[in-house]
Amino acid sequence: MFSLRNLAGAVMVPALLLGMGTPAEAAGNTLTLTALNRNGVKAGVTATAVNLATNSSYTLKGGKAKKLPKGTYTVITSIRTGRTTTLAGKTVKVSGKSKLTIDARKGKKVSLAINPAPKGLYAQTEVRICTRSANGGYSVETSTFDNDAVYVVPTTSTKYGYAALGHWDDGSTMSENYAVLHQTVGVPSKPSRTYAVSSLAAVTVDTRRGPDGGSYHQLSARPGGSGCGQGLHAGLGSTDQPVRTKLRLTAGKWTIESDSSAAAKDGSTRTVAAESANRTVSGGKIYGLRFYGAGWGPGSTLPHVISGRINYPIGEMFEDPAFATGGYAYAVGEKATAKLVFGGKTVKTAKDKGWTNEAVYLGYTVKKAGWYTLSVDASRYYPEVRLPGALLSPKTAVTYRFKAKPKSSVLAPVYAVQIVPIGLNLNNQAKAGSTTEVAVKLNRLLRFGDTKKGANPKVTKVTAKVSTDNGKTWRATTVKKVGGTWTVLVRNPASGGVSLRTRATYSGGGYTEATVVRAYAVG
Repeated sequence: MFSLRNLAGAVMVPALLLGMGTPAEAAGNTLTLTALNRNGVKAGVTATAVNLATNSSYTLKGGKAKKLPKGTYTVITSIRTGRTTTLAGKTVKVSGKSKLTIDARKGKKVSLAINPAPKGLYAQTEVRICTRSANGGYSVETSTFDNDAVYVVPTTSTKYGYAALGHWDDGSTMSENYAVLHQTVGVPSKPSRTYAVSSLAAVTVDTRRGPDGGSYHQLSARPGGSGCGQGLHAGLGSTDQPVRTKLRLTAGKWTIESDSSAAAKDGSTRTVAAESANRTVSGGKIYGLRFYGAGWGPGSTLPHVISGRINYPIGEMFEDPAFATGGYAYAVGEKATAKLVFGGKTVKTAKDKGWTNEAVYLGYTVKKAGWYTLSVDASRYYPEVRLPGALLSPKTAVTYRFKAKPKSSVLAPVYAVQIVPIGLNLNNQAKAGSTTEVAVKLNRLLRFGDTKKGANPKVTKVTAKVSTDNGKTWRATTVKKVGGTWTVLVRNPASGGVSLRTRATYSGGGYTEATVVRAYAVG
């Protein structure tokens, strides 16, 4: 999910790599491309030709005959003239000795603007022309980062798509930032647009500090959905402070991302966490988004039985509950130990030593039907980076008690128990001596298609304990339903952090108990 902020020059981007054809196929058929720059001078270019029948791609060099199978091709290229680049696409039939001329002088200038114009912000535009095919497409793109101006050659052909992504920021994420997308089928004859601020969606993005372990956060936005603009990247800057950013976007689908990084022991910078959210926004509407909120703990993936074998990934113990059911979030590095108990005896153990390339599972073939208790303890682990001493969620634990039987394929009849503290500031802190409400999220998500979900267990009660000494001692606290949601009420200390241990008990005797050490801070 990590992207370069700027694109240098024009880049050919194959979305689908297919066969390049054979000399026998191409015998007797050639295509010679001539590219003229904006001064009318022949230019040395590289182009991509795509066979419309097979979607196979071929690389062309300006002025050189290229053997190709007979057929119809879309050709896309970029033509440099001083500090300008022109993008173009043109269709040609190849039979015998065929020729094609692409003239940059026919290009129209791309321009995106905001009204009223933002002051003190750096502006940049990414521009792309792509081929359109049911089997995938190819594209050529460039950016105003490396150009004084970008031009595109218009075409009404539906075999091509066009996209321009404009973004404005001051590099700090502390100002009001903008990202607008102009996207069409065909390449427009007037590739200029001005967007009224009032026509844009307003997304307030809270980028918090605490559980991610990073010193710097980088914010970006990418167009989502389909079309030529999918995947273009608007880098919106970075900061070493928790920040609330107002981001204004054109209507449509967007992916908003945050990368968290920290200094490594060798002096380099390493990514320690990342989160991204998919949003569909409407012009003139207001939205909110939060990155790196408090309460990271055992993930939403549950134990599952496949063909009589209990399976559970023990390396998903630090999940942001806000991203349990959508988007993407991860924290780099953890250690975990797990054990499975049946009839009072440990029947299986597993250990994630940290920093492995593959997921670690506890797996056990059920021999007898009955009650099984699965417990996992985990701690954060990133040997190359000194994680901060005030790191939130440094340790977590979870216990599931559920029934299983041989030869079954079913999701364990338990819930994932996750917590969301409410009313914290950007440092994930509550006020000293205040009372914090902590919402308890109960999720039961089927993530493996070869298992049945089965009936949801009936929750008979939810209980909670609080610790203010990092889990050394615990005391019971009040849990009640607020607006239909189980809610833990915590009386906060004068300083430090609050750890939570929450249990959901089900009819019949099963339960889930989740522990998060230093779930949030107080100060």
